[in-house]
Amino acid sequence: MKKHIYAILLLMITLSFGCKTNDSNLSLRVEDTETTFIYDAVYPVSKTAKLEEYIAKELSNKLPMNQKVDATVNLVSGELIKVKATRGVLNIKFDKRNSAVTGYIKIKKFTDGISKVLSEK
Repeated sequence: MKKHIYAILLLMITLSFGCKTNDSNLSLRVEDTETTFIYDAVYPVSKTAKLEEYIAKELSNKLPMNQKVDATVNLVSGELIKVKATRGVLNIKFDKRNSAVTGYIKIKKFTDGISKVLSEK
């Protein structure tokens, strides 16, 4: 019986250590339809500060990613994007129907920059 308890304890320690040390998981998903542009990112929490810095620089708007963010952000050109974020998760939604092509191009460049920031070592 003691051997089973030790084996289970060892397994739990190994699994918890493995889950905490894997800080390199990055998942990016882009959905680009005729009416919407959606950008989803699940990234290592350790990159939150760099991402906040990039977003503040590009949007001239500081979003506190340490908290749950659910906001509509007005770009300089007047385009609106919906941003939902927490530490390790980012979702950006852009409605193409009520926007100019230049706004779409700016969003594409912005999300490409986010991908670069999150992909850096």
